[in-house]
Amino acid sequence: MGITRSFGQTAYYGIWFLRSLLGSKRPLATTMIITYQCNLKCQHCHIAENLPNIPQPHKMPYEVALEEMKASYDRGARVLFFEGGEPTHWNDGERTLLDLIKAGRDIGFFVTGYTTNGTNVFYLESDVISVSLDGPREAHDSIRCQGVFDKLMENLSKVDHPNVFANMVVMPDNKHLVRDTAQIVKDNPRINGLMINFLTPPPDAKVLGPDDKRKVVEEVVALKKEGYPILNSKKALKELLMEDYSKKCPFWASEFVLPDRSKLYGCPMRGESCKRCGFNAVREYSLITRGSISTILSMAGRFGLSTK
Repeated sequence: MGITRSFGQTAYYGIWFLRSLLGSKRPLATTMIITYQCNLKCQHCHIAENLPNIPQPHKMPYEVALEEMKASYDRGARVLFFEGGEPTHWNDGERTLLDLIKAGRDIGFFVTGYTTNGTNVFYLESDVISVSLDGPREAHDSIRCQGVFDKLMENLSKVDHPNVFANMVVMPDNKHLVRDTAQIVKDNPRINGLMINFLTPPPDAKVLGPDDKRKVVEEVVALKKEGYPILNSKKALKELLMEDYSKKCPFWASEFVLPDRSKLYGCPMRGESCKRCGFNAVREYSLITRGSISTILSMAGRFGLSTK
């Protein structure tokens, strides 16, 4: 990326921050849920079982996505993520996720990214790729589906991208495997870091209690000190222990657009689930809006500035 472009993006974020201090409430990031469909039925995901009860449409048409991207950009967002379901299975006729990524870049978003279970194609044109990794083979497959770990690793072996990171959701099933998962990431040259999250319910049975969360955070902090590629900022890790994050969450900074074009701010779980929030990203956003220099520096290069 050219120096001029990098300076322009950095300047935009600086102006956005100063305006937020003066009371401006404009989104910085937009996450588009482009489909509820997925090829897996993960233990901790409630979408698959509730899909019959979710109002149509279950998939966002390309033209609708284009309109919503432009509207989000006009509202101020400059970071764009696609999620599902499994976004790599999204299509509208011959159009695929790649067309949405290219459209986002053409509109002017600084960064495009998506979250994937890694069992399908990787779109290397995206600035950021988040892959789900919930432990070594046995644990990951028990949570996701048999054979998913090997398929993920096979697909990653074919990927040459500077900004692929793993996302681990820590639950009772894998709370004892955080170090093992961090070691997998450290040993894999195709994965550039590990982000730790706790589950935001539902399902309630997969949510860790406060004592277990504290032990996990202590272990992750230790791993970070040992040089493991943990992406959570140090301050955000501490704030992951604040279960009710509703008073600190900067809802306005992050908007979600659903397939029916409805919009939610903060995250799709906003409401009662906020009292047991396990989503690390809201901690990072909150710290950024509160002017944490260390968090800004640790997040900007990976998630805020284009790699293309």
